[in-house]
Amino acid sequence: MELIKIVDELGNFTGTIMDKEKAHKLNLFYWAVGIFIVNNKKQVLLQKRGANKKIKPNMWAMCAGHVRVDEQFETAAVRELNEEIGLEVSPNDLHLLENMEVQKTEKNSHLTKFYYVISNKNEHEFTIQEEELSEVKWFNIDDVIDMIKCRDESIVFKENRIHLFEKIKEECDKVS
Repeated sequence: MELIKIVDELGNFTGTIMDKEKAHKLNLFYWAVGIFIVNNKKQVLLQKRGANKKIKPNMWAMCAGHVRVDEQFETAAVRELNEEIGLEVSPNDLHLLENMEVQKTEKNSHLTKFYYVISNKNEHEFTIQEEELSEVKWFNIDDVIDMIKCRDESIVFKENRIHLFEKIKEECDKVS
């Protein structure tokens, strides 16, 4: 059982704590983190969701997860990176990309805080969580933006997320 805080559309804690599965069934708002991994070649690491995933199986996505009841955002991001792809970072390695995105859908409403981290590991150096993922792959950021614009069905991202990739690209330009 993984307990999460239920929040309103502004991200304010409602006073309710419940298991994430129950929150999903009731379609209640909760906080999540999304973490983009970028390298010095202006690429972003995407992970292919496992075939057994209830939501968007076999699609390319970012590292993401729920913020547990006892966690800060940065702690959740560090945990998710380690659990999903075996990437060990500290909270100081996280760079805030976007403070809050509200995602209101019929089945999975949540708020997300986005971060990015820099890693120059090769794909085979990541240790993927096989229950969650089938593989990881570096993608050119411009190619991901093009995939989104073409409505490529192999990725989870929609047009409302293009600005995140453009922000990442700007950040990569600052570093290189």
